[in-house]
Amino acid sequence: MKTLRIISTSLRKVLTSYGFYACVIITFVLCFTVEIYYDISAQESYSVIHVLMSYSNEQMLTNTDFCSYNVFIKGIDGWFPMFIPIVAAFPVIPLICDERNSKFRRITAFRTTKFSYNTGSFISAMISGGLAVMAGFLLFAVIAFAAFPNINEFEASMAESFEWWIPESYRFFTKLGYPYLIFLKFFEVFLFGAFSAIPAFILTSIMKNKYLIICIPFFIKYMITQTYSKLYMSVYENIENPNEKLASFLDMTNLDAIKNIFSLGVDKWKNILFYIVLLMGSYIIYCITMNRRLDYGE
Repeated sequence: MKTLRIISTSLRKVLTSYGFYACVIITFVLCFTVEIYYDISAQESYSVIHVLMSYSNEQMLTNTDFCSYNVFIKGIDGWFPMFIPIVAAFPVIPLICDERNSKFRRITAFRTTKFSYNTGSFISAMISGGLAVMAGFLLFAVIAFAAFPNINEFEASMAESFEWWIPESYRFFTKLGYPYLIFLKFFEVFLFGAFSAIPAFILTSIMKNKYLIICIPFFIKYMITQTYSKLYMSVYENIENPNEKLASFLDMTNLDAIKNIFSLGVDKWKNILFYIVLLMGSYIIYCITMNRRLDYGE
């Protein structure tokens, strides 16, 4: 009960803070920078905002890339994964740092056990990041479905071609349809935001500067992304004999895989296992670090 009380109290603080709504707006804006169409003749990619400003509804109906569901599914691709560590951390990290610097957290910590306080704080940080990112994506989805043509507006052959790959990506689509697809995507976005808030939250156990705490995960994510890009290139240096073991490892430990976790087919269980281990390891590291502190206010 103490843990649940800490979670509810923390979420109330987050939902009434400016940081939460700033995160929602940033997520909403970043979604419009996603590239949804590539013009082969012009060899140019077009983002969501570019298409909205340059294409008419009649032009959009010539290609299912402009379908509202396609725009919805691709909403968190592009540059968004790179900035997600900052965006997901923004709702809760400033509050945690302010409470710690003012020693206000001592009041809460003394009324509970260290386990309850650490667990409640960890869970509330993940929920806050997930909710903020999902809320921003929800606003984007409303615009996407309102501004782009529905799949039913396309010719039957084009609609069938678009839906052909969906059963392969999202199981049970053929039985449950598009509402099922929408629900899974929102859940993926929530998980993506929740897990992306963890690195910054762990840093609160060893640092007090909220600006560094928010920015450091971004640089770490950038370095990891660049490293993985180079490793992926090395996989196919020998085209006739690619390094399949390395490719499998990179796919399993891809930090961005969770935003499409339900479309990975059979291999998704490897990714799910990796994320479970990552979650448990992060929680243990945070608890060990916090339990070594003698002052609850620290």
